[in-house]
Amino acid sequence: MKKFMTTSEAADVCGVVHTTIIRWINEGKLKAHETPGGHRRIDHWDLVHFLKQYKIPVPRTLDDGRFKVLAVDDETKVLTMLRKAFSAHADEIDFCATTSGMEALVMLGKTRFDLLILDVAMPDMDGVQVCITIKQNPDLADLKILVITGRQLLEEQEEYLKKNVEEIIKKPFSTDELMDKVKAMM
Repeated sequence: MKKFMTTSEAADVCGVVHTTIIRWINEGKLKAHETPGGHRRIDHWDLVHFLKQYKIPVPRTLDDGRFKVLAVDDETKVLTMLRKAFSAHADEIDFCATTSGMEALVMLGKTRFDLLILDVAMPDMDGVQVCITIKQNPDLADLKILVITGRQLLEEQEEYLKKNVEEIIKKPFSTDELMDKVKAMM
């Protein structure tokens, strides 16, 4: 990936004309530097930061192109197992993890993820509550959710999840089974 972009290339990414990019640079909204020839160049990561700051979707071609997965489970042993399984696919999958449903929501607000692996039974905010919050946010409409649980779900929980998530996997599960499901969602 190119480190620096022209104003025209940045304009294509943002869906505007290049003079709008120049105006944003002049207004100090978008960082850029000037070449000895008088042309403006925008650092790739400055454009990504700008897009996120102004809630403009970041195209997959602008990030590193990997499928982004966020796993949420209060059991660190499960997260360690998942981290190990996903590390074998690091060239195509970017894996992040947290032990808190609330922290997961904060992370989803800052970074675009493609898949959320979500435990149901967590102390601060359970997986169903996290799922309900996500489904109420139109910015997260394309987020796929794979639920993992070691507990028997209540009937209403199971009905809600069957309607609102892509997969439900019961613990204990094999990492091969999980990776097959993830690959299918990619």
